[in-house]
Amino acid sequence: MNKIILTLTALIIFSCKDQKTNQNATTEQVVEEKVDTISSVINKETLKDLSVVPHHYICYTYDRNKTKRIWIGFSEKNLAIELKYEGQQESLPLKYNTEEYIEGGAHPTIIKYYDEIYQNKVNGKYKLTHSGNWDYVTYMRGKDNKEFNYTIDHHANPYGSIPCFK
Repeated sequence: MNKIILTLTALIIFSCKDQKTNQNATTEQVVEEKVDTISSVINKETLKDLSVVPHHYICYTYDRNKTKRIWIGFSEKNLAIELKYEGQQESLPLKYNTEEYIEGGAHPTIIKYYDEIYQNKVNGKYKLTHSGNWDYVTYMRGKDNKEFNYTIDHHANPYGSIPCFK
């Protein structure tokens, strides 16, 4: 992010020096032209690159039908940032809400809660449970509060750097 900002700043400064030879152009006009040029260069893909990119993925299977899968992409800080259902075109962003930490047993249990965002609205809620090497997902669909449960697929490269499907 800092490299891009420095590059853009340098581009503006050097471009303004080039324009300095044109005595008819005001400094404001030169800056406006360069900002417009830079804005046209920064497109959606560039902005996507600036956002958080998943550090690792976990693949889950639906408890009632093992052929239905989802993956969740996590940040370096182990927060879920996106989710994709197998067969869908695009992933859905997740918004972190809160978490619980429960001591006891062989391993502590960490439960994190997220909102599923679709068309800039909360579409459903996810509860991600982690204990030891087990991970579970409970999805509560917003329109009818129907619940869906998923379990980590240990055979699909859990915690890998690429998702288990495209």
